[in-house]
Amino acid sequence: MHLMRIVKWFCKNVSRNKWSLRLLGMPPWDSAEDGPGLVLIQIDGLSMTQFQKALHAGQLPFLEQEIRKGRLGYKPMYSGMPSTTPAFQGELFYGVKTCVPAFEFIDRKQKQRHVCFYPQTANHIGDRLEKSGTPLLSGGHTYSTIFTGGAAQARYCSQTMTLESIASTVNPLKLLFLLLLHTGKFVRILVVTIIEFFLAVTDFFRGLVQGRKFIKELVFIPARILICVILRELVSFRAKVAVGRGGSIVCASFLGYDEQAHRRSPGSMFAHWSLKGIDDTIKDICKAADQSNCRKYETIIYSDHGQETVTWYGSRYGVPVKDAIRKAFNDLYPDEKHVYHPSYDNTLDGLYKKARALLMNQPFSENLQKDSGPVSGDKIEITTMGPLGHVYLPGTPARDFIRDFAQKLVQSVHIPLVLYKDGHCIVAMNQQGTFDLEQQFFMVLGKDHPFGAQTAEDLARVCRHSDAGDIVISGWDPTDTPLSFNIESGAHGGPGKEETRGMVVLPEYLNTKKAYLRPRDLRHLIQDYRNGWTFHEHPENSQL
Repeated sequence: MHLMRIVKWFCKNVSRNKWSLRLLGMPPWDSAEDGPGLVLIQIDGLSMTQFQKALHAGQLPFLEQEIRKGRLGYKPMYSGMPSTTPAFQGELFYGVKTCVPAFEFIDRKQKQRHVCFYPQTANHIGDRLEKSGTPLLSGGHTYSTIFTGGAAQARYCSQTMTLESIASTVNPLKLLFLLLLHTGKFVRILVVTIIEFFLAVTDFFRGLVQGRKFIKELVFIPARILICVILRELVSFRAKVAVGRGGSIVCASFLGYDEQAHRRSPGSMFAHWSLKGIDDTIKDICKAADQSNCRKYETIIYSDHGQETVTWYGSRYGVPVKDAIRKAFNDLYPDEKHVYHPSYDNTLDGLYKKARALLMNQPFSENLQKDSGPVSGDKIEITTMGPLGHVYLPGTPARDFIRDFAQKLVQSVHIPLVLYKDGHCIVAMNQQGTFDLEQQFFMVLGKDHPFGAQTAEDLARVCRHSDAGDIVISGWDPTDTPLSFNIESGAHGGPGKEETRGMVVLPEYLNTKKAYLRPRDLRHLIQDYRNGWTFHEHPENSQL
């Protein structure tokens, strides 16, 4: 017994993390009286199906062990709509449902195109959210999220993704000492980086054989290494430093699986390869939290959404979806002159830009936003990033024109699902017919959708969003492989069964009787825990 106490004391007081804190000039806080601590870990893009598959395949050994021993339990996490990271984090961090109508959209008042991983856009949305709800991460730390959630310390987030945020982390001399202090970890990172490089090169040639573009395959190699290895280790290090200081709430997001799944599909070997590294990182963070003598920590692991295995629209119909939509519009308005905008692959361009943005200063990062910026109200505008898009029609389109154009998009352009407002009703059109979305959701989403009524309600909220298009398009088809409007093998954003079904892993005593949680439920659970309450069902969310 005494020996165990000595070992425990040694681990807490002779810790490399504590020496790291000293090198960084950040002494640990002794604030045990301030209440319990909480670590939130987001595995971006991991659906419940792929999570269970990874558990059974031994790709998440630490989590599997904790679940098997009864320390942790898991259940589905409904993402909300759109099934994207910014929408999920807007609801979790601020309690605001559907804070954006899609990952890419147009601000109707400012006539500005926005893409959510750009700092300008993240700040634009974040400022609105700060006025709408109490930030969940107030006084805490967050790493690699879209929004800061009110955190006192935020690194590698879209809102703070500048060269200064990285350069100010450590000076070169301290970095050298940190590398010496963590030699074993550094060697492991180096080995994993080398392995990841060879896998990326192998994947590069595989992509060429499959007919993918040479340049896009080539630039994916450094982006993959940066996001799947370097960024993961930076986030892990900062999270361990935060719990070593006794931060009240620490949030860390890991993007590697999501990026691989976009590229090679959610169930691919390459996507699941990244989960082992994430599992090792979660183990390291949990170990650091257990060794902290500042607070008693609990850890909650969750995913913000899943992904669907998809087919690119252009590969099925031989033309980019934006070109097909513009041609259909010109057929209805043959006398109008419309400016042609070349189509481009937002998802892959965005991946590389996001990776590069981590190493760029703000002015240069803003230059990347050439595809975001002012738009005109006198011509058709289209935003498509993934399987959910918005069509903004010129001027104030008549009700009959919207209906006729929507029908043309389904019948001639082969859009699987088209939605628009008609008074208080949201009309949904697909190959089966025309339906009231909220009243006949099973004809739109499928009879076996796990969150049918809730998804229909939230999808209607997307259509009613002040920045939504006159017409909302979706690649979801419950009877066939869903489409993405960009070149990718895995996608999310729409109302599909996999993309809306994430997962949450939490201590058994914090578990609830609900069959699944949504972001606002998790938010209330976290607030209760931080306030030292016993978790109870909130009346406003008693019905999911």
